[in-house]
Amino acid sequence: MEYLVAAYTDTGIKKETNQDSICVRRAAVTGIGETILAVVCDGMGGLKKGEVASAAAVNAFGRWFDTNLSNLPMLCSTDFSQIRHHWRRLIEGLHQDLLRYSAKAGVQLGTTAAAFFAYGDRYLLMNIGDSRIYERKKALRQLTQDQSLVAREVAAGRITEDESRHHPQRNILLQCLGTGEQITPVFTEGRVQNDALYLLCSDGLCHELSHKEIEDRFQAIYLKSKDAMIAALRETTELCKHRGETDNITALLLKTQESVYVRPQKSGINRIKQMLHIAVPDNAAPVAMLLETAQVIHTQEVVDRE
Repeated sequence: MEYLVAAYTDTGIKKETNQDSICVRRAAVTGIGETILAVVCDGMGGLKKGEVASAAAVNAFGRWFDTNLSNLPMLCSTDFSQIRHHWRRLIEGLHQDLLRYSAKAGVQLGTTAAAFFAYGDRYLLMNIGDSRIYERKKALRQLTQDQSLVAREVAAGRITEDESRHHPQRNILLQCLGTGEQITPVFTEGRVQNDALYLLCSDGLCHELSHKEIEDRFQAIYLKSKDAMIAALRETTELCKHRGETDNITALLLKTQESVYVRPQKSGINRIKQMLHIAVPDNAAPVAMLLETAQVIHTQEVVDRE
């Protein structure tokens, strides 16, 4: 697969600080196509220093990708078990770092995390809290499950999905990085769909929009360029603000298309060789090269790592 990436973030109509953070890494791998990491983290608006927590999370995932880029062909050769192991350790270490920061600074901070990682035609998702990941192919499908009080009530049949969007307790999370004794990330695996959209967003994008409205606004057939994708994110954000959304609003769009890098024809092989600027024998081990990196944070304050 190949990916077109667009992002948009807005402080919103009420808050003085944008506590959301974004991380993107995209690389080409010979014989495989592209690998991508996309992360959206929502610092807890009811807690102080939420932007510090979300920045620490995206920084940790960015470092992980940069450190392991050359090893990804080996780590992902059979399944994602090694990536899961890496991420569990990353989350555990990050959680402890945030707890120590809280104790030292005398504040309580926390963040959600929604991460999308794809290698070839497979994806691995990780989520903590209520930031979401959607897939838009023929229909819109929510790939993650909110770890929140209202999501639990919906699952139990005590309230409806529409009621949950404006419920007075909609911001109460069952899990949040930086709070609580232990964090258990939820992992989901699947196949990347060709010519599809993957949407990662903080909960600010979901409160004022129905499932059908999100489905109608994000359709791959109409979003054929990065500019068009950014425009769709901006217009959707402005609609949320117009309807009274008070939270920060952040979203990432990933558009997929079939990769020429994995076609057997010589033209595809030659193209990736030219991109890497090296001579790669046809039978050589896969080589990875970084194509795109982006990080959006709203603080210079750093959480010390143990």
